[in-house]
Amino acid sequence: MKSLKKKKESMVFRSKIVSMFIIVFGGLPFLLSGCEDNPVGSEGWDHAPAVGFELEMEGEVLLSYFLRQYEFNPSGFFEDYVMLDDGIQVGGMLVLKSKHLDSETMHTPYITIHYLDEDRNRIQIPSLYLNGKRNPEGEWNLDFEFFEPGSRSVRLSPEERPFGVIYDKTEDTWSFSIEAHKNGRADLRINLFHLDHSDMAPIPLPVKIKLD
Repeated sequence: MKSLKKKKESMVFRSKIVSMFIIVFGGLPFLLSGCEDNPVGSEGWDHAPAVGFELEMEGEVLLSYFLRQYEFNPSGFFEDYVMLDDGIQVGGMLVLKSKHLDSETMHTPYITIHYLDEDRNRIQIPSLYLNGKRNPEGEWNLDFEFFEPGSRSVRLSPEERPFGVIYDKTEDTWSFSIEAHKNGRADLRINLFHLDHSDMAPIPLPVKIKLD
C-alpha cells in the first residue's frame, strides 16, 4: 500500500512539473515576439534602432553617417564646408570658416540631427523634452564629447577645445549649433543618450576651425 501511495505521489509531482514546463515555455514565443515588435515611440521601447544619422543645416544635408562612415556634403550645397582626404581616416573633415559663422556670436546656423534605421530611413525618436517640458513618452537626448584629433579616448578640457556646442535639450532636443573659439581642430562625438547610457556612440567627427 505504501509503495502504491508513493507511486501516485510521484506521478502527481511529475504531472505538476510538466504543467509548469508547458506554461513557462509555451508562453516564451509570445514574450519574445513582444520584445522584437516594439514600434518607434511606443512605451517600453528600450533601445533606439538608430544605426546612422544625417546633419541638416539650412534645409540641406550637411553630412551623413552610416555603416560607421561619414559622407560629407551629399547634397552638394556645402562644398566649402568640407576638407577631404586631409590625413583623416574617415575620409575628410568639417571645416568652419569665418564666413560660415554669425559675426557677433561666432555660431553656425542651427544643425538638426535626423537618425536613420538599418534601411537608411529617417526615424522619429521620442525626445526627453517636448515644448520645454519633460516628455512622458521620451527618454532620449544628445550628449557631446570632445577628443584630441585622431583619438577616440583622449578627451579635451573646455579650455583646450577650439569650439564648443550650444545645446538646450529643453528647447529643441535634436538641434544644436557650433560656436568657434579659436583656430584648431577637435573630434566631436555626437552621442544618442538614453537615460544614463548611450544608445549610439558614433566615430568622432573631425571638425576644424579656420578663422580669418
